[in-house]
Amino acid sequence: MASAVYIIHYSDKSSEHNEDSIYGAKTKEEAVDRFRKRHPSDDVKIQSVKEQGTRTVYDIVTERIVSELRKGIIPWHRPWHGTQDGAISYTTRKPYSLLNQLLLGKSGEWLTWKQIQERGGHVKKGAKASMVTFWKVYLKGKDGEEIPDDTEVLDTADKRFVLRYYNVYHIDDVEGIESKIKSVTAVPDIKPIDAADKVAREYVKRNPPLSLEICVSNRAFYSPGQDSVTVPMLYQYECPEEFYSTLFHELTHSTGHKSRLDRPEGMKSLFGDENYSREELVAEMGSVFICNHLGIETEKSFRNSTAYLQNWLQALSNDSKMIVYAASKAEKAAKYILNINESEAGLDEE
Repeated sequence: MASAVYIIHYSDKSSEHNEDSIYGAKTKEEAVDRFRKRHPSDDVKIQSVKEQGTRTVYDIVTERIVSELRKGIIPWHRPWHGTQDGAISYTTRKPYSLLNQLLLGKSGEWLTWKQIQERGGHVKKGAKASMVTFWKVYLKGKDGEEIPDDTEVLDTADKRFVLRYYNVYHIDDVEGIESKIKSVTAVPDIKPIDAADKVAREYVKRNPPLSLEICVSNRAFYSPGQDSVTVPMLYQYECPEEFYSTLFHELTHSTGHKSRLDRPEGMKSLFGDENYSREELVAEMGSVFICNHLGIETEKSFRNSTAYLQNWLQALSNDSKMIVYAASKAEKAAKYILNINESEAGLDEE
């Protein structure tokens, strides 16, 4: 379902220049009404209301990423600078999903407008909100609740999954609220490269007949038919982080095997087609998720050619839902390799 996006500029006690987005309103009047419900204070003065075309939530997410890709920047490359904590909710202290880590692009605490107001804080002048997505589940035939037009819907046999979003602000853009994160005074004696070796070794051991060959080579690849991963020797890379980035990229491909997470469309794709690009995106995102989980600071984890980049752009532009699905598949692959129980992670909710 596609609906208009209205950008509303307004002033309040904290700043003369604020901005909010109202997604899904059918008219300007409806957008203003929903804005008023979101900002009930008499101090809030609307300065302008502009319609920004008709887009779905998937379109909004994809446009951000495609824009960065066209600049030659991959937003999921180094979003957390080696930290294992990433972006977390200020109130629940829980990390956001990997897709939302990607969208937020900055480590630290995040709050909604309501949470800021409840704690007596205010948003700094000129600060902009970031979007967080989540799935709301409806049971078919039992709920009876009408689903709003400003949503994306996926149907299964007995459930309906509705994609929603809300806006959050980073703690750095908020005044009057103190961070709960304490400064690190001592760095644990942990060797991240050793940790990466252990993850790769244990993953291969848990998944026979998968094999890993590290040899002198000009190619890095996963062979679905042989169920084997081949990567060049460590000394062939400029730094060890690039070796592990490549290794986890190929190991992520291996999770698509029918005996594991079963991504048949990626295992049988041809170079240059949409499924090939889709699988490459899953593998690269999976690699970065794993490296950041392990605390590895990578200078360049994006190891694919310009041809790959062009194909990914084509696939992204033609299918706005792809990035959401690819991120979901990459998250599952990363957790599978890291041996993290899927049930331990919940959905992000407002």
